[in-house]
Amino acid sequence: MRDKQDLIRIESLDPKHYDGILKIVENLPEWFDESARSKSVPVDIRHQMGFVAVASNKIVGFVTLYVAEGRLHIGWLAVERESQRQGLGSRLLDAAEAKAREMGIDELATYTLGENVAYSPYEVTRSFYWNRGFRVYKRSRTDNPGCPEEIWISKHVRE
Repeated sequence: MRDKQDLIRIESLDPKHYDGILKIVENLPEWFDESARSKSVPVDIRHQMGFVAVASNKIVGFVTLYVAEGRLHIGWLAVERESQRQGLGSRLLDAAEAKAREMGIDELATYTLGENVAYSPYEVTRSFYWNRGFRVYKRSRTDNPGCPEEIWISKHVRE
């Protein structure tokens, strides 16, 4: 019997994937606020590179990537609710790490809510990154009451 993961393929982000990505974002409001759903993600997916996880011709996860400050940054990473906790986030992260190495970039980075923000969905997010070797390289306070602290995290990916 084939493992469910064998039925999911990772593809490079393409315009044909946009609608599927936006459906995932719309269905995860605890991670994507109104601004992210209506403006940020729709714009970013058209200008960032990345990967999607596809099962039975349906987008079930995605990661977007961009280069800044000598690092390959994760813009957005999500897996549809029904497919979470099955290793898809890790597979998307593996693809991002491989892309960084292919590009000759030593670090994969992103930012998220800091540990001082008690919000369960982002506790899960931080745990995901910690378990994959990411560490904090910068902290910043913001004037956004919904996100008073951000942490910038990265992982060395060169072999």
